[in-house]
Amino acid sequence: MKNKNFIILFLLCIFIWHHFSESKVTIQSPRLGSPYMLLPGESFEIKFKTFPLFNSNPPLFYLSSEDKGHSFSTDSSRVLLEFISSEKNVITVRVPADVSEGSYSLLGPLNLWEPRAVFIYERMPKDFRIFHAADLPDLDGGDGEKLFHALLDDVNQEKADLLLLTGDVVYHGGSERYARFYKALKEKINIPILLCPGNHEREDWPEFLKYFPERIHSRNFGEWQIISLDSGHGRDELSFSQLNWLESILRSNSSTKKIIQLHHPVLGPKSIERNANYFLNLLKTYSVTATLSGHLHGDTFYLSNGEEWRDPYLPDKPWLLTTTTYDFDFAEPDIDGLVFPGYRILEFQNNELISVGKLYPNGRSFMSTKVNLKEKLKNATSSL
Repeated sequence: MKNKNFIILFLLCIFIWHHFSESKVTIQSPRLGSPYMLLPGESFEIKFKTFPLFNSNPPLFYLSSEDKGHSFSTDSSRVLLEFISSEKNVITVRVPADVSEGSYSLLGPLNLWEPRAVFIYERMPKDFRIFHAADLPDLDGGDGEKLFHALLDDVNQEKADLLLLTGDVVYHGGSERYARFYKALKEKINIPILLCPGNHEREDWPEFLKYFPERIHSRNFGEWQIISLDSGHGRDELSFSQLNWLESILRSNSSTKKIIQLHHPVLGPKSIERNANYFLNLLKTYSVTATLSGHLHGDTFYLSNGEEWRDPYLPDKPWLLTTTTYDFDFAEPDIDGLVFPGYRILEFQNNELISVGKLYPNGRSFMSTKVNLKEKLKNATSSL
């Protein structure tokens, strides 16, 4: 009898734990940092770290145009997603054909709520802009934090359609820094954010994974495929398992145009130390248009043959680009004077990448946009 009561109590505890467990512990994607960009009627996968026990079969998932938590959503703001299939830790759902254009939170059982997880487009844009940044200011509660908010203001002022953040986004770790970083992105940026880790994310890797658990991912944006990799672990390399994943993704999406972001430069100063040739061969074999990197805290433009590009026209692909930092901690003058802070804008017209940066007179071409950080601080608001 005692054993029977113990088993009942044990099963009851399991049920309660599953019922009240936080969804943020289990869901990998989609979410802020790795959202889906879709048309009405398209399907997507909801991926969990471990498959939870749902109260309904099949479980019900919604898109919500509200920016509030699960319990605050009303029926008028929710769109029911069609359940398609469930396999292991992945559930596939379909967006209704009559859903309106806009950004959506993903809602589901077990208090699942992921803001900025899905972006719906009436039609995918052919002319658009990507804002690229890496090595962000330190969230120190002072000038660094003001610069971080100034960067987000610049994203909005540039009227960017996508934001790519390529590692070293939160220095020194800590739950409070990550919470402020995530909150600012959620509240100030209403475009898709695609984020990958750098080496400084390893200062508090569990906290990074709490907010951004899908460290490598691939997302389609119309005719373009944007792939985010992780080069930031101890040996500054792309592991063979990651390269195998990358090749399978490139091979299965042969019809799309491709951009890859990874924290470490592919060539030049402070570039990846291992498997660079393997990676370069993949870029050429699968006609990757460009790679976007940071880490150097300076601005470079390399070709796959190792040549550093300086001319005012775009050469043959792939283009290996490194964007400078939006901080006072920019590079030393040993990279020929490209020691200014800023960010990079990529311009697309009719689904062609026509510009990857500024054309400055008497200097290198296609560079990051220069920013006067002292002016940014002077004009910054006192409240963060």
